[in-house]
Amino acid sequence: MSEIFSVDLPSQSARVQHGGEGPPLLLLHSEANTSAWSEFHECLAADFEVFAPIHPGFGGEETPDWLVDMSDLAFHYKDLLGSLELDRPLVVGTSLGAWIASDLAIHFSSLIKGMVLFGPIGLRSAEPLPDLFIMQLPEVLSYLANSLDGGQVDPMTGDAELATAVWTDLATQARLMWKRNYDPRLRGRAHHADCPIMVAAGDHDRLTPLSYTEAYAELFDASLTTIAGAGHLVPIDDPVAAAALVNSFYLTLEK
Repeated sequence: MSEIFSVDLPSQSARVQHGGEGPPLLLLHSEANTSAWSEFHECLAADFEVFAPIHPGFGGEETPDWLVDMSDLAFHYKDLLGSLELDRPLVVGTSLGAWIASDLAIHFSSLIKGMVLFGPIGLRSAEPLPDLFIMQLPEVLSYLANSLDGGQVDPMTGDAELATAVWTDLATQARLMWKRNYDPRLRGRAHHADCPIMVAAGDHDRLTPLSYTEAYAELFDASLTTIAGAGHLVPIDDPVAAAALVNSFYLTLEK
C-alpha cells in the first residue's frame, strides 16, 4: 500500500511516493520512465519506510530551468531530507539515481546512514560508454534492462504514451549529461563520501562493464557485489534479489 504526496522545497515542489514501515529509506530512481511504484518498492517496503521521490523533470514533468547538473539534485534532496525530518536514512539509488546518491553523500554524508548503489554512473570511463541519446527507444531499453520490452516503445508499433514518457525522461537526462556523461570532479571529491557504501551490478550489464563498476567501488571505498542474470537496472530485472541485498547491507550497519 503506497501513497503519493507533495513537499514544498526551495527549488520546487517534490512529488514523493511513500509506503512501508521500518527504518527510513530514500530511494532514488533510474532513467527511462522507471520512477513509478513497482515490485522493487513493494519488496523494500516489507522492511523499510520507503520515501521514493520523482526527480524534477521526470515522470511526465517538464525539465525545470534551475536543473543544470547532478549537484542541483543532491541539494534538492538534502532539502527534502530536512523537510521530511528523516534521521539518517539508508539511501538507495540506481544508475542515474546512484549518481545523485553519490553526490548527496559527497556533500552531506552526516545525513546518511549508508548507501546502496545499483549500476552507478557518473565516473569517466577509460572506454566510451554506449550513448543512449543517439539510439532508438527499443535499443535504449535493451541496454538498460533484460526484462524491459523494447517493442512497447517501438515508434511504429508500440505504445505512443509509454514512448513519450520514456522520451520525456531522456530529455531531462540529456540536459544533465549532454556535455559529458560523467562528472570530472568525482575522482577528486569521492573521499568526502564518509558513510558505508555498497556498489552492486548485474553480471549481464550492457551499459557499464564490470571494470567500470569495480573502479566506482574502489573510488568510493565501497564493497562490490554482482547479481546473476541482471542487466544494468538490477531492481528492474530482479527486484526480489535487489531488495534482499539492500536489507542484508542494512543489517551490517546495525551490528
